[in-house]
Amino acid sequence: MTRLLQTLSIVICIFIMSCTSTSSGANILPIPEIPETQPEKVQQVVIGYLPLDDGEFKTQFSSIEWKYLTHINMSFARVKADGTLNVESIRDRIQEVRETARKHNVKVLISLAKNGKGEFTAAINDPKARKELVKQIVAFTKEYELDGFDIDYEEYDKWDVYFPSLLVFAKSLYDAKAKEMLMTCAVNSRWLNYGTEWQQYFDYINLMSYDRGAFTETPTQHASYDDFVKDLEYWNTVCMASKDKIVGGLPFYGYSWDESLKDIVDNVRGIRYHAILERLGTKAAELDVIDKTYYNGQPTIRKKCKFVKENGYAGVMIWQLFQDAHNNNQNLKLIKAVGETIILSR
Repeated sequence: MTRLLQTLSIVICIFIMSCTSTSSGANILPIPEIPETQPEKVQQVVIGYLPLDDGEFKTQFSSIEWKYLTHINMSFARVKADGTLNVESIRDRIQEVRETARKHNVKVLISLAKNGKGEFTAAINDPKARKELVKQIVAFTKEYELDGFDIDYEEYDKWDVYFPSLLVFAKSLYDAKAKEMLMTCAVNSRWLNYGTEWQQYFDYINLMSYDRGAFTETPTQHASYDDFVKDLEYWNTVCMASKDKIVGGLPFYGYSWDESLKDIVDNVRGIRYHAILERLGTKAAELDVIDKTYYNGQPTIRKKCKFVKENGYAGVMIWQLFQDAHNNNQNLKLIKAVGETIILSR
């Protein structure tokens, strides 16, 4: 609007001067140049997954660093085989999270995952159940006054067989949602074929750039910087997603093959970042590996965020916020490294 008024003012000025010119050939002032509009810079997002049924919700929710976040993906509403949603374990916390996030100008989405093995696949593969699922997702988003929804489909068996149904589901959901609803997804980064159509239905595509080689007997880094970069570039050049949709995933956890830590790892050797600090010492924040425990410390998290920032990608995603350093290690938090690189450097 400002540029339009500027242009109109110039036109009016020229008209007035032309009307008052004399026959002696009074000079008309040259038309001032209108400066070129600079392209708008990408405002990177920081999307944090927040499991509402996590055991640490009660003790850690109040310590979330909202100033470093732009979006929260509440997880999970569970997709049942008949297309209905199971939200019993999270229902009572939705309003609290939504209202708290809104006070900090953070958008809130509901993330959807399987209820039980094969149920998400069964729902999208049956036309009747798929239609019901689309209806339920849109209705749930409206009922709880959320900003949108996130699809976290991770049933990879027979991918080539079921992916066409997943694509139909994505398109149906895109067509059914309100225009203002955000539609995002979490995707496997490189070893599954999503084709080039998938990306067009989503506002943000969250790349799960972690878990590589984690489920083997051989100790290994599951989330290297090099793989992170390759994942982003793959989705841009092969899957044809624009950079302003591609969000790089950051793990706030690692994997450990250290027998002395077996009492604090999960059933696939996963270990939370705060547990690494508490057990291996604060020096761990500056490292990526200690003995047989592999993760991302603050320097690598900063380096990944810097690459996103400097190369025009949409932002970063975090799995998940409750795994970060706890209150007694405030300066060692990974979200601090993210926020200082992405948010505070705008």
